[in-house]
Amino acid sequence: MFIVSSIPSNFRLSAADFKDVWEHYDVDCNGYIEEQEIDKFLKDLFEAQGQIISKSDIAGLRATLLDCYDLNHDGKIEIAEMSRILPVEENFLLKFKLQNRPISNTNFLRIWRHYDKDRSGVLEKSELQRFILDLMKTNKNITIKPKEMDQILEEILSHFDQNNNGLIEQAELRSILKVPENFLEEMNLYDNLSPEQFTKIFSHYDTNGDGFLQGEELLDIVGDLMRRVEVHLSIEQLETLCQNLLSVIDVDSDGRISQTELAGLFFTSSTDPASVSGSARMPHK
Repeated sequence: MFIVSSIPSNFRLSAADFKDVWEHYDVDCNGYIEEQEIDKFLKDLFEAQGQIISKSDIAGLRATLLDCYDLNHDGKIEIAEMSRILPVEENFLLKFKLQNRPISNTNFLRIWRHYDKDRSGVLEKSELQRFILDLMKTNKNITIKPKEMDQILEEILSHFDQNNNGLIEQAELRSILKVPENFLEEMNLYDNLSPEQFTKIFSHYDTNGDGFLQGEELLDIVGDLMRRVEVHLSIEQLETLCQNLLSVIDVDSDGRISQTELAGLFFTSSTDPASVSGSARMPHK
């Protein structure tokens, strides 16, 4: 369609930007844009690209737009229909299949990095709005109208903003997303682990059961180890640490960690700890 094809192919609105656009044209906040609001949207869309169109042209374009995008044929454009008109960037949260499986610490750090745009260490109002819009869209049965956003924000802050500062911090977002507790939290890692305990830990993180930790598996266990000693890393810091760790304990340099090599991170009687570099050992508090 000409209306959409006139938008640059590399242009994408964020969820927050899309919300702002919708609120600007849904002047009466009734959840859809009608004739005059559609006309204003079309006029602004073309003028933004240096094209001046007449009232008669706008009327024709409105009819074409409704014919293509007014799915329920009510002569109005609803928010879901508008999302088909304007190119909106991919919902970041869909990558993590939130409805089907728990979120690992590694993926949580990726989610945090994506929404904490200014790297302030907290989610402010605009960042939280963008997160909420994406979160709602992970369930296709849930839609949210812009006028409902303030109420949802208030409810989320009421339930999860533990220090009442009007912001969402990492620990609070973990609660919202129901990130599982650190698997290593109840382990006494400063005593000698039995072979059974050590094997239990290794098996938990060896998710594909191939007998090695690599990629996401290695990121997950190292991230949980650091959190266990209250060292909180960004995803970039975690990736760097894993690379450095591989250079220390990956004895055969195959880019993955065997159960024997992993013993260098723990106090365990399953291998001889004296054979592994002390620099790779579990840090003391």
